[in-house]
Amino acid sequence: MRKVTIALIVLILLISFIIYNNGNPKAIISNLAKKGAIRSGDLVYAIHLFGFLPIGEAIIKAERKEEYNGSKAYHLHAAVESSKVFSKFFSGSATLDSYLDTKAFSPLLFKQKVAISGKPPAYKEVTYDQKNGIMTLAGVKRQIPFGTQDPLSLIFNIRKMDFDTVKKIEANINTNQKNYILEGVVLQDTILINKQTYHTASIKANIKRRDKNNPYHRSSIDMVLLKEEANLPILIKVFASGVLINAKLVEIK
Repeated sequence: MRKVTIALIVLILLISFIIYNNGNPKAIISNLAKKGAIRSGDLVYAIHLFGFLPIGEAIIKAERKEEYNGSKAYHLHAAVESSKVFSKFFSGSATLDSYLDTKAFSPLLFKQKVAISGKPPAYKEVTYDQKNGIMTLAGVKRQIPFGTQDPLSLIFNIRKMDFDTVKKIEANINTNQKNYILEGVVLQDTILINKQTYHTASIKANIKRRDKNNPYHRSSIDMVLLKEEANLPILIKVFASGVLINAKLVEIK
């Protein structure tokens, strides 16, 4: 019985350490600095369920300028792959693509592909007519507020903010059926590592239905960005439907 108790205590301490390390901005920055210069580029994130269970990896590519409908647009791309540790039980992947207007940074097109083992791939393609406030999904048109974002364009726009002046953020989101609104506050902090000071901006925001028809349908997102490197997202936490997903930056390519 005593051995079981000791083993349980060790397990709890180990999980606590992993959760702390995965959610601590100082530890994340320190680990990145050991791998070389911290800069913008292709960002690789380790994804953990409840802060400790490794479930996958995500990469957000640096934006590229490309042609879209005869005009220049920013092309954003991200890919998510499930962990090989659980491949016997579950295997899945997702790719996201977004094309943005180069002036307003509003999405023109959002594409998503989700593949789960044992099921056919699921595709989604959304076009946005920001001027007329309309998005089209599977041939169905819906009204949207001007400047409505998708997940990739939202992160892109957040990175463009000047957090020395911006203290509150608000954004409209829709890639499916209902319009959602993200509202949050910005907190700033400084972190000292090996006599070098790093400045961070932390966003704490809630996401809820804009029409308020479902007041219980809410989620939250916390982000920590490194201001010195063009607001580099080093930590993203999403809480929805009782599930916490933690994504920490582990590599820059």
